[in-house]
Amino acid sequence: MSWDYTETQQLLHSMGDLSVAPAQTEVNALNVETVPPSPSLHLIYQTITSQHKQTQRDSKKARVATKQLQVAVSKVAKTCSEIGERIAAIECRADALESDHGAVTKQAAMHESQLSDIQWKVEDFENRQRRNNLRLMGIQEGVEGQDSRAFIIRLLKAALPEQTGWDWEKEIQRAHRFPLQMGSYACKGCGRKRMGEAIWAPFAQWLGCEQASSYAPFQRS
Repeated sequence: MSWDYTETQQLLHSMGDLSVAPAQTEVNALNVETVPPSPSLHLIYQTITSQHKQTQRDSKKARVATKQLQVAVSKVAKTCSEIGERIAAIECRADALESDHGAVTKQAAMHESQLSDIQWKVEDFENRQRRNNLRLMGIQEGVEGQDSRAFIIRLLKAALPEQTGWDWEKEIQRAHRFPLQMGSYACKGCGRKRMGEAIWAPFAQWLGCEQASSYAPFQRS
Protein backbone atom coordinates (compact mmCIF):
# COMPACT_ATOMS: atom_id res chain seq x y z
CA MET A 1 0.00 0.00 0.00
CA SER A 2 1.50 3.46 -1.01
CA TRP A 3 0.57 7.02 -0.20
CA ASP A 4 0.74 9.87 -2.72
CA TYR A 5 2.21 13.03 -1.38
CA THR A 6 -0.46 15.30 -2.80
CA GLU A 7 -3.28 13.22 -1.29
CA THR A 8 -1.49 13.07 2.06
CA GLN A 9 -0.90 16.80 2.06
CA GLN A 10 -4.58 17.46 1.31
CA LEU A 11 -5.62 15.08 4.08
CA LEU A 12 -3.25 16.72 6.61
CA HIS A 13 -4.34 20.15 5.53
CA SER A 14 -7.92 19.22 6.25
CA MET A 15 -6.79 17.99 9.66
CA GLY A 16 -4.82 21.24 10.32
CA ASP A 17 -1.39 19.64 10.22
CA LEU A 18 1.07 20.31 7.33
CA SER A 19 4.14 18.75 8.95
CA VAL A 20 4.82 16.23 6.17
CA ALA A 21 7.98 17.15 4.28
CA PRO A 22 7.64 17.53 0.49
CA ALA A 23 10.53 15.20 -0.10
CA GLN A 24 8.59 12.25 1.43
CA THR A 25 6.40 11.08 -1.45
CA GLU A 26 5.14 7.66 -0.22
CA VAL A 27 5.04 5.37 2.78
CA ASN A 28 5.34 1.67 2.35
CA ALA A 29 2.95 -0.38 4.51
CA LEU A 30 5.59 -3.06 4.96
CA ASN A 31 8.15 -0.79 6.69
CA VAL A 32 5.80 1.69 8.26
CA GLU A 33 7.43 1.06 11.65
CA THR A 34 10.80 2.34 10.31
CA VAL A 35 9.37 5.68 9.34
CA PRO A 36 9.77 8.33 11.97
CA PRO A 37 6.53 8.52 13.89
CA SER A 38 4.11 11.21 12.90
CA PRO A 39 0.97 11.87 14.96
CA SER A 40 -1.25 12.20 11.90
CA LEU A 41 0.06 9.12 10.13
CA HIS A 42 -0.11 7.10 13.33
CA LEU A 43 -3.74 8.10 13.77
CA ILE A 44 -4.49 7.11 10.19
CA TYR A 45 -2.72 3.80 10.70
CA GLN A 46 -4.65 3.08 13.87
CA THR A 47 -7.91 3.94 12.14
CA ILE A 48 -7.13 1.67 9.20
CA THR A 49 -5.97 -1.13 11.49
CA SER A 50 -9.10 -0.80 13.59
CA GLN A 51 -11.32 -0.82 10.51
CA HIS A 52 -9.44 -3.81 9.14
CA LYS A 53 -9.92 -5.74 12.38
CA GLN A 54 -13.57 -4.74 12.47
CA THR A 55 -13.92 -5.91 8.87
CA GLN A 56 -12.32 -9.23 9.80
CA ARG A 57 -14.69 -9.60 12.75
CA ASP A 58 -17.69 -8.74 10.56
CA SER A 59 -16.46 -11.14 7.90
CA LYS A 60 -16.11 -13.89 10.50
CA LYS A 61 -19.60 -13.19 11.81
CA ALA A 62 -20.92 -13.19 8.26
CA ARG A 63 -19.28 -16.56 7.58
CA VAL A 64 -20.77 -18.00 10.79
CA ALA A 65 -24.21 -16.56 9.95
CA THR A 66 -23.93 -17.89 6.41
CA LYS A 67 -23.03 -21.33 7.70
CA GLN A 68 -25.92 -21.26 10.15
CA LEU A 69 -28.24 -20.12 7.38
CA GLN A 70 -27.01 -22.94 5.16
CA VAL A 71 -27.67 -25.43 7.96
CA ALA A 72 -31.16 -23.98 8.49
CA VAL A 73 -31.88 -24.08 4.75
CA SER A 74 -30.66 -27.68 4.64
CA LYS A 75 -32.99 -28.58 7.52
CA VAL A 76 -35.91 -26.84 5.82
CA ALA A 77 -35.15 -28.65 2.57
CA LYS A 78 -35.00 -31.99 4.40
CA THR A 79 -38.28 -31.24 6.18
CA CYS A 80 -39.92 -30.27 2.88
CA SER A 81 -38.67 -33.50 1.33
CA GLU A 82 -40.07 -35.55 4.21
CA ILE A 83 -43.40 -33.71 3.98
CA GLY A 84 -43.48 -34.35 0.24
CA GLU A 85 -42.90 -38.06 0.82
CA ARG A 86 -45.66 -38.15 3.44
CA ILE A 87 -48.04 -36.32 1.11
CA ALA A 88 -47.23 -38.78 -1.67
CA ALA A 89 -47.91 -41.69 0.71
CA ILE A 90 -51.20 -40.10 1.79
CA GLU A 91 -52.23 -39.60 -1.84
CA CYS A 92 -51.46 -43.24 -2.59
CA ARG A 93 -53.48 -44.29 0.45
CA ALA A 94 -56.35 -42.02 -0.58
CA ASP A 95 -56.32 -43.54 -4.07
CA ALA A 96 -56.39 -47.03 -2.57
CA LEU A 97 -59.26 -46.10 -0.24
CA GLU A 98 -61.18 -44.55 -3.14
CA SER A 99 -60.70 -47.72 -5.16
CA ASP A 100 -61.80 -49.85 -2.19
CA HIS A 101 -64.82 -47.59 -1.68
CA GLY A 102 -65.82 -48.03 -5.32
CA ALA A 103 -65.51 -51.81 -5.00
CA VAL A 104 -67.50 -51.84 -1.74
CA THR A 105 -70.18 -49.64 -3.33
CA LYS A 106 -70.50 -52.03 -6.25
CA GLN A 107 -70.66 -55.01 -3.90
CA ALA A 108 -73.29 -53.25 -1.78
CA ALA A 109 -75.39 -52.53 -4.86
CA MET A 110 -75.02 -56.15 -5.99
CA HIS A 111 -75.94 -57.44 -2.52
CA GLU A 112 -78.90 -55.10 -2.38
CA SER A 113 -80.11 -56.41 -5.72
CA GLN A 114 -79.60 -60.00 -4.56
CA LEU A 115 -81.44 -59.26 -1.31
CA SER A 116 -84.32 -57.73 -3.23
CA ASP A 117 -84.52 -60.85 -5.40
CA ILE A 118 -84.41 -63.08 -2.33
CA GLN A 119 -87.15 -61.05 -0.63
CA TRP A 120 -89.30 -61.29 -3.72
CA LYS A 121 -88.76 -65.04 -3.90
CA VAL A 122 -89.54 -65.44 -0.20
CA GLU A 123 -92.74 -63.41 -0.55
CA ASP A 124 -93.70 -65.40 -3.62
CA PHE A 125 -92.98 -68.63 -1.76
CA GLU A 126 -95.00 -67.47 1.24
CA ASN A 127 -97.86 -66.43 -0.99
CA ARG A 128 -97.79 -69.81 -2.70
CA GLN A 129 -97.49 -71.62 0.61
CA ARG A 130 -100.42 -69.74 2.10
CA ARG A 131 -102.54 -70.50 -0.97
CA ASN A 132 -103.77 -67.02 -1.78
CA ASN A 133 -106.82 -68.37 -3.54
CA LEU A 134 -110.39 -67.45 -2.72
CA ARG A 135 -113.71 -68.83 -3.95
CA LEU A 136 -116.70 -66.56 -4.33
CA MET A 137 -119.66 -68.75 -3.47
CA GLY A 138 -123.36 -68.48 -4.28
CA ILE A 139 -123.04 -66.55 -7.54
CA GLN A 140 -125.34 -67.90 -10.21
CA GLU A 141 -123.72 -68.69 -13.50
CA GLY A 142 -123.82 -65.88 -16.00
CA VAL A 143 -124.14 -63.08 -13.46
CA GLU A 144 -120.48 -62.14 -13.83
CA GLY A 145 -120.77 -61.79 -17.57
CA GLN A 146 -117.80 -62.43 -19.85
CA ASP A 147 -115.15 -61.13 -17.40
CA SER A 148 -115.12 -62.90 -14.03
CA ARG A 149 -112.11 -60.90 -12.83
CA ALA A 150 -113.76 -57.52 -13.49
CA PHE A 151 -116.90 -58.76 -11.75
CA ILE A 152 -114.98 -59.72 -8.59
CA ILE A 153 -113.17 -56.38 -8.57
CA ARG A 154 -116.45 -54.47 -8.77
CA LEU A 155 -117.93 -56.68 -6.07
CA LEU A 156 -115.00 -56.10 -3.69
CA LYS A 157 -115.07 -52.33 -4.19
CA ALA A 158 -118.77 -52.30 -3.42
CA ALA A 159 -118.66 -54.81 -0.53
CA LEU A 160 -115.50 -53.42 1.13
CA PRO A 161 -115.53 -49.65 0.59
CA GLU A 162 -113.45 -49.10 3.74
CA GLN A 163 -110.50 -50.94 2.17
CA THR A 164 -109.42 -47.91 0.16
CA GLY A 165 -105.71 -48.70 0.45
CA TRP A 166 -105.91 -51.78 -1.73
CA ASP A 167 -105.57 -51.76 -5.49
CA TRP A 168 -107.78 -54.71 -6.38
CA GLU A 169 -106.77 -54.33 -10.03
CA LYS A 170 -103.25 -55.42 -9.07
CA GLU A 171 -104.25 -57.83 -6.31
CA ILE A 172 -106.52 -60.05 -8.38
CA GLN A 173 -104.51 -61.72 -11.09
CA ARG A 174 -107.26 -63.66 -12.80
CA ALA A 175 -110.64 -65.34 -12.10
CA HIS A 176 -112.76 -68.07 -13.64
CA ARG A 177 -115.70 -70.33 -12.89
CA PHE A 178 -115.10 -73.48 -10.90
CA PRO A 179 -118.08 -75.89 -10.80
CA LEU A 180 -118.75 -77.62 -7.50
CA GLN A 181 -118.95 -81.39 -7.52
CA MET A 182 -122.27 -82.59 -6.15
CA GLY A 183 -121.81 -80.78 -2.91
CA SER A 184 -122.65 -77.75 -0.98
CA TYR A 185 -120.82 -74.95 0.79
CA ALA A 186 -121.29 -73.23 4.09
CA CYS A 187 -122.17 -69.56 3.91
CA LYS A 188 -120.24 -67.66 6.58
CA GLY A 189 -122.99 -65.07 6.73
CA CYS A 190 -125.98 -67.26 7.55
CA GLY A 191 -124.35 -70.61 8.44
CA ARG A 192 -126.67 -72.55 6.13
CA LYS A 193 -125.57 -74.85 3.34
CA ARG A 194 -126.42 -73.90 -0.21
CA MET A 195 -125.91 -75.47 -3.59
CA GLY A 196 -124.18 -73.52 -6.33
CA GLU A 197 -121.04 -72.81 -8.25
CA ALA A 198 -117.94 -70.85 -7.30
CA ILE A 199 -115.75 -68.24 -8.97
CA TRP A 200 -112.11 -68.97 -8.20
CA ALA A 201 -109.61 -66.08 -7.95
CA PRO A 202 -105.89 -66.09 -6.97
CA PHE A 203 -104.49 -62.97 -5.29
CA ALA A 204 -101.04 -61.44 -5.75
CA GLN A 205 -100.40 -61.04 -2.00
CA TRP A 206 -101.43 -62.90 1.08
CA LEU A 207 -102.53 -59.68 2.84
CA GLY A 208 -104.82 -58.79 -0.05
CA CYS A 209 -106.30 -62.25 0.17
CA GLU A 210 -106.85 -61.76 3.92
CA GLN A 211 -108.63 -58.45 3.35
CA ALA A 212 -110.90 -59.91 0.69
CA SER A 213 -111.72 -62.96 2.81
CA SER A 214 -113.45 -60.68 5.34
CA TYR A 215 -116.35 -60.57 2.84
CA ALA A 216 -118.64 -63.47 3.80
CA PRO A 217 -119.21 -65.11 0.40
CA PHE A 218 -115.46 -65.61 -0.04
CA GLN A 219 -113.90 -68.83 1.13
CA ARG A 220 -110.30 -70.01 1.02
CA SER A 221 -109.53 -72.76 -1.42
